[in-house]
Amino acid sequence: MGLRDQLLKAGLVSKKQAKKADAEVKRQDHEAKKSKVVAGQVATEKELELIAIEEEAAKKREHDLQLNMEREAERARKEAWYRCRQLLRSNVLNERRAVVPYYFAERERFVRTVYVTEYQKELLARGKLAIGRPEEDVDDFVIIPLYTAQTVQRLCPEMLVCLHSEVEDSVDLATLVD
Repeated sequence: MGLRDQLLKAGLVSKKQAKKADAEVKRQDHEAKKSKVVAGQVATEKELELIAIEEEAAKKREHDLQLNMEREAERARKEAWYRCRQLLRSNVLNERRAVVPYYFAERERFVRTVYVTEYQKELLARGKLAIGRPEEDVDDFVIIPLYTAQTVQRLCPEMLVCLHSEVEDSVDLATLVD
């Protein structure tokens, strides 16, 4: 005999109240079961949402990393360009009294001229001097020593316009032309 039956016998509750209490118990059981199912679904949805958020964050981190690498590469390229421009400007060997024209090909499309001395012409032909262009949009060519040209070629090769292969000092250039 359950508590319900005992309360009915004692007359403390009516049948109607007992049925109502039974219905309430059943409803609470049903809600509890239903809420477990709902709670499980909500938990699953939250997990999926967290996974999606983590994936989104991982994609954003990867994108930011790629963007930072691109920015760093651009910064390094600009830094090299400014350094080469400074090297070209600080190691200029052009002389105002030079009257000998020296013709060279720029990017295999244009023939350009720079005025040099006879000695500089010889050194240019032997690969001991080179010709550089500090500014892309200005037709200003500078004569620079070989060690500067090698540094410029390594960092920013587009600034180096003319650098011949190095020829030993003991070789006569006239014999190479024949």
